[in-house]
Amino acid sequence: MLTLHSTRLTLLIVASFGHCVTFDTGNSVGEILGHSSAINSVSIRQSRPYRAATASDDHNVVFFHGTPFKYNKTLTSHHSNFVQGVAFSPDGEHFVSVGSDRKIVLYDGKTGEFKTEIAYGDATHRGGIYSVSWSKDSKRFVTASADQTVKVWDLQSEKNSHTWRSGPEGTSIPDHQVGVVWTPRADNTIISLSLSGDLNYLDLNSDRPKRVITGHQKSIGAITVTGEMKTLFTGGVDGKTCGWDLTKGTADSLDGAGHTNSVCGFSPQDERRLASIGLDDFIRLIDVGAKVFMYASASPGYEEVD
Repeated sequence: MLTLHSTRLTLLIVASFGHCVTFDTGNSVGEILGHSSAINSVSIRQSRPYRAATASDDHNVVFFHGTPFKYNKTLTSHHSNFVQGVAFSPDGEHFVSVGSDRKIVLYDGKTGEFKTEIAYGDATHRGGIYSVSWSKDSKRFVTASADQTVKVWDLQSEKNSHTWRSGPEGTSIPDHQVGVVWTPRADNTIISLSLSGDLNYLDLNSDRPKRVITGHQKSIGAITVTGEMKTLFTGGVDGKTCGWDLTKGTADSLDGAGHTNSVCGFSPQDERRLASIGLDDFIRLIDVGAKVFMYASASPGYEEVD
């Protein structure tokens, strides 16, 4: 189920249909119809006359008039693959849809009419686009993509004005950017979500995230605290291992070849080395200070991993 809240309205989306209800009374104020596949995203225009738009795996965007919300039209032929995100600008003048076809499509916020496709040369995303969010002044919007980038677009010029890239060059699946929100904070902070679960705090004055919050996305199966290093190590059922700075309460994912299955336990070897064992049948040696996997062995004795 997907939900979206406006000032007084909540859209409840289940599979390819849904209802709009008032959050204070729960009364139904419209039906969400018109799609033949799962709905991935929904947005409500935050000023009168109320409008809503939904994005779906059926490659279409459906436009609604409200309230009560009623089907108005299906916006076809603009996307050739799953439509992953849709968002109205805060002033209600426009809305944008983005999709797995790498397209960014701009529409009129009142009528739903197609305005333009935004495609700016080499700055165009090279992977599917999964999320879109507007700045509070409605002059720019930001997109997040499987090409590991987050991009800011200027509405008037229809050009890319800033790009952040996560992870190494090439293809890094954990660094796919699958969500983004342009916060209403005075410093214009943008927060993106990596497929790994990391939250990236992005600053328009820098090409690098100013902060990355990481941690476990699955249950934790092992935990230990090292001695003088004052570092907490945790291992998840998905094989992810994190080293936590106890003075700051923040975590780093360990570099190197880690476990591919559940981490079952830790065993200190000396002041600077920690052994971990997992259901992948490997014992792995960790450099505590560097927070990196050093060696692995499936039998007594350690062998260096290339």
